[in-house]
Amino acid sequence: MQAIDQVLEQLEDYTQRSDEFRARCPAHNGESEDSLSIREEENGKVLLHCHSGCECEEILDALDLEMSDLFSGNGKSRGKPIGPIAKEDRPAEVRTIDEIPGTIDEYFAFEDGEGNLLYIQQHKGAYWRVVGYDEDWDPLLLKGLGDLEPMLYKLPDLLRAVEAGETVYHVEGCKDATTARERLGVAATTSGGAKTWKGEFAEYYQGAKEVVIVPDNDEEGANYAAKVAQDLLGIAESVKVVELPDLPEKQDLTDWLDAGHTAEEFFEVVAATPAMDTSRAWPTKPTPLDIRLPAVEDFDENLLPSPLSEWVFDVAKRMDNAAPDFVAAAAVVQAGALIGRKVGIRPKRYDDWVVVPNLWGGLVGPPASMKTPALEQALKPIKRLAAMAKKDYEDALKDHELNKVVYAAQRKALKDDLEAKAKQIAKEGGSVSELEPLKKKIEELEEPEAPTQKRYVTNDTTIEKLAELLAVNPDGILYYADELMRFLKGLDRVGRESDRAFYLEAWNGGGSFEVDRIGRGSMHVPALCISLLGGIQPGPLTKYVGDALEEADKADGLLQRFQVTVYPDIRGYEPSDVKPNAKARSRAYEVFEKLATLDAEKFGATQDQDDDVPVIRFSDDAQKIFDIWRAKFEPRYRSTGDNPEALESHMLKYRSLFASLALICEAVDFVSGVSEGGSVSKVSALRAAGWCSYLESHAIRVYSPLLDTPERQAEKLLHRILVGDVRHGAKVRDIYRKQWSGLTTPEGVSAALETLVQLGWVRITKVNRGGKGRPAEVIHTHPELRD
Repeated sequence: MQAIDQVLEQLEDYTQRSDEFRARCPAHNGESEDSLSIREEENGKVLLHCHSGCECEEILDALDLEMSDLFSGNGKSRGKPIGPIAKEDRPAEVRTIDEIPGTIDEYFAFEDGEGNLLYIQQHKGAYWRVVGYDEDWDPLLLKGLGDLEPMLYKLPDLLRAVEAGETVYHVEGCKDATTARERLGVAATTSGGAKTWKGEFAEYYQGAKEVVIVPDNDEEGANYAAKVAQDLLGIAESVKVVELPDLPEKQDLTDWLDAGHTAEEFFEVVAATPAMDTSRAWPTKPTPLDIRLPAVEDFDENLLPSPLSEWVFDVAKRMDNAAPDFVAAAAVVQAGALIGRKVGIRPKRYDDWVVVPNLWGGLVGPPASMKTPALEQALKPIKRLAAMAKKDYEDALKDHELNKVVYAAQRKALKDDLEAKAKQIAKEGGSVSELEPLKKKIEELEEPEAPTQKRYVTNDTTIEKLAELLAVNPDGILYYADELMRFLKGLDRVGRESDRAFYLEAWNGGGSFEVDRIGRGSMHVPALCISLLGGIQPGPLTKYVGDALEEADKADGLLQRFQVTVYPDIRGYEPSDVKPNAKARSRAYEVFEKLATLDAEKFGATQDQDDDVPVIRFSDDAQKIFDIWRAKFEPRYRSTGDNPEALESHMLKYRSLFASLALICEAVDFVSGVSEGGSVSKVSALRAAGWCSYLESHAIRVYSPLLDTPERQAEKLLHRILVGDVRHGAKVRDIYRKQWSGLTTPEGVSAALETLVQLGWVRITKVNRGGKGRPAEVIHTHPELRD
């Protein structure tokens, strides 16, 4: 006989409705003929449900049946064995309910949606999961949940109430769920305790008309209610969180009813409690955190003298509308390299501080930004000069070889004459003094000096070779590193500390350097002057900025020396195929050629006895512009605490950048015939001020990963959430107490949270500890972010 038949046989009368049977409940023997539902599951198990709240055990007692009678009589579950398991075949750790050690007077049974027993929980004790059934069809239990996922208590009641459109009550513990069912006559459920709610439980409430949450009166209870409510908003049509009046702290619904409060009072409180605002429901998915780069200034054609400006924009346009910033930055670094130590500038009116206009530049852009083609075009003038210098050197070398032959022949002839005269004196007699004229001629005979090659640019070299180049090119040289990241990483390698120091010194455009190597001897380089230029992609740069400045041995100012760093927005692709502007190119190339041979004296530079290089000063008007600019610019970055130390260090080097750019612009105007020289003009100073403003915006973009903007702070906090450092239910104050980078102050954490709240990643709930003290702010994370 099937289990369903055994149950129906014991009932006096019943009716069939769809997939279930209805009858009068024999336990309370009420008047309704529909008070008991009987349903057979696919596994052959029979589910009994009294709509008045009678327990299953009470119904079975009234029917004179056992729990095992609710299973198929052949010990099978629709073909799947579930028992019985003989006692001798059971592992020692498997127990029946009666065999569980300790007090088992009260336990709570957790079932799946179909009413199958999954596990039980001892009151305030351990979990025991069902692993089979004994000969009497009593469940066999093993301690712990094992692979079972936690389940809502009284889940079948919840699902039935949702389907029937009844109000569902969610309480904090199993005891209260039982109390609500027995003493209030409502469908009640719980996840089992204040820390057991899981976001995925919300799916069981789909379609619920109303959910009423009744927490315990303590901080944990308030936090639990907030978590449940937040997850059910948007799932249920209405969600309420009820605070029971006159409930002492740490007590619960059962305590409240035990204190003499009635069901009528309870429902009055529920009716008076307003529903929560459903607009605060979780979005299906959080909105991605879109970190936008800080805005940068566009390059203005007026920042460069016209002979260069027109050429710069023509090159950029022909690079399929590449950013002119790349060409402009390369042009100004190239111009500074060609001037080098030919002339410097004293930026202060009376002080003897000298700035040499060599510059370091970095062009930041993704592969599609055309920065490399733009660089190649922009550096054609200096490469052209290098090619011409190489040809001149090769021609001079040929002459030198011939001169060496002539010298050798002359010397040999004189030595032959000297030898013949010496033999004559020895044979015929005479004074040795007669040999002096021939000896003097040999001594006065000058050996031809080997020519040196004028070098303007190098791509890849050791510091030893670079020192050799600088020794014979004292005005300086341009180091062009197409892949700037490779150059930077090379300096970071162990054993390259001296290389790093070499380049740090060479940025100043002055200072000397001694090279001592076994097998190569010693060499003195009287002056180091290197201009540096290269391209780099945003991703590697961002990582390098962060890594380099976190490591003390790399926070030496190397990165801050790249003053002409441009990081423009990518322009729309506009393919072009037009002839170069020959006139603009010719004028620009002529400017660079003249800068390479700039005569400092004609330019109006003077050189005191103590000066290493000829120098020029600002005109009176230009000096005023420089002084006003410094007075406004430098206080913004002088230890205000508002910016990272690395950015402050970068910006405080702009005083030399201003001077270098002003000198370069003036030199370009001079060789173009616009300026008479003698001093740096007001126009050049204004251009330099414009350059500094423009480059400041680009530097802020480069250092933006280090800036504590709300977006960056939100990014850092979201990372902490994603890796599990900040969990669902964490207190806000615990975050800034951790002193994580960018999240060290209440204001910073608050700004980060505000951003994440707007995007749907988190919610902030104020939890009051039993109505006493200051409410604690608690973070609730989006259900998808929880374990």
